[in-house]
Amino acid sequence: MYPAQTSLIPIQIALVRFIEQGGNVFGSYPYWYLGTTPFRYLTGPILPSILVILNRFFPGLSLFEIFFGLISLIFPFGALGLYLLVKELKGSQQSAVLAGVFYFFGPIIPFLFRFSGGLYLMAFSFLPFILIIYLRLLKEWTTKRAILLFVSISIIILLDSLILPSLLLGMVIVFLVQVGWKKAEEKIKKTLFILVFSLLLVTFWYTPGYWLTLFSTPSLAGKGLMTVILWLGRLLPVVLALGMAVFSAKFFRKKSFLRDFCFYWLFIFICLTLLRFLSDPDFWLDWIVYGTELQFGLAIFGGYLLGNWAEQVGIRKIKAKVGIVLVTGMLLIIWLFVFNQTVLVAWQNDITQTVEYQIGSRLDKVAKSGEKVFLSGTTVFWLNAFFDISQVRGGVDQASVDSRWRKAAWEIREGEDPEKSLQWLRDLEINYLVVHTEESEEFYHDFSYPEKFEEISGLEKVYDQNGDKIYRLLD
Repeated sequence: MYPAQTSLIPIQIALVRFIEQGGNVFGSYPYWYLGTTPFRYLTGPILPSILVILNRFFPGLSLFEIFFGLISLIFPFGALGLYLLVKELKGSQQSAVLAGVFYFFGPIIPFLFRFSGGLYLMAFSFLPFILIIYLRLLKEWTTKRAILLFVSISIIILLDSLILPSLLLGMVIVFLVQVGWKKAEEKIKKTLFILVFSLLLVTFWYTPGYWLTLFSTPSLAGKGLMTVILWLGRLLPVVLALGMAVFSAKFFRKKSFLRDFCFYWLFIFICLTLLRFLSDPDFWLDWIVYGTELQFGLAIFGGYLLGNWAEQVGIRKIKAKVGIVLVTGMLLIIWLFVFNQTVLVAWQNDITQTVEYQIGSRLDKVAKSGEKVFLSGTTVFWLNAFFDISQVRGGVDQASVDSRWRKAAWEIREGEDPEKSLQWLRDLEINYLVVHTEESEEFYHDFSYPEKFEEISGLEKVYDQNGDKIYRLLD
């Protein structure tokens, strides 16, 4: 059983294979980004350790099957966390149950699952519990709760560092809901103290260079993360302040922790999604990145509305339970349809029949140890889940250290001049080039001018089937 062709789960499997084969996690990962990127930049230590341990306990299961099992166990845990968070925000029992149901059966996550590595979904499932801990800490500051928050933040970042923006925004929202701006200075200082020490702790794994790489890597419309943060820092406070002030003054006359949390959460992540959309509407995989957060917020919103409606019309608990069962049944039918269409039908029972495996298998036969290949599309993510072949690209672009591959990838895929592409192939000492034409079963057809490679005398075609071509660079 294997995930969808477009899934990023093979990225994690490739990294775990490296560990199981005795790879040095404190050195560079040899198969991606010209072998220059430290392994610790590519993943936290928690998931690989768990997969390695479970694989030793269950040798009859593949790493893919173990990964699926972990996700199936942890995702419901996130729905439970949302239920508890709504209760902690003083929502009604009906609102809490419905929010958990809406989150669990929402259609956005199954769709995103086809285009993600699953790791972020696992990390996000723990986020509601951290927000609960922080909410209780703000109500009553104790050393025990502060330590628990410190440990929880450190663990979730070591699971997936990309959860950090949503974690910080979630904590800001909880702070606004619980404390507001009056007498907030002391609690802000204590919160920052915990966050800073958590980041210092996890930096022992990621190293300072990892954070510097993230801040300098193009992450939004070709801009570096630092530029993006400064840009959002100038724009978002104005938008949020005006929006919250106008909206709350006009409609929110009575304080409600749950309503305010829901409003702030949806407002912020809808704004971020719109900003990403406006920066590059064609790059849809970028602007749907907050889909999990949106499903989370919409689930709270749906639970809040229906829960309030039930109270207003005087529905008793017994009738509320019947209503919840009916809603759950309806959502289950919808969810099964969505899950079937977006996940199950995309599962691959025989991976050897896919274009990704066939290309990888062919490269494994012709490429010698130490030789590099240039790949594009889904084959990039799948190659090292099965084969130990060095490639120019990899699975965690934002962590790559050597920036030359980006310029090379653009010229080889998008450039019209064949000689410039050949020069990049020689500069990076690439031995094999894989090109997918429009007839290929590869999901992403990245090459704008695939015919240009036929004009290059320095390339020898060694494979040509079903729209997929492999060229060998001649000496």
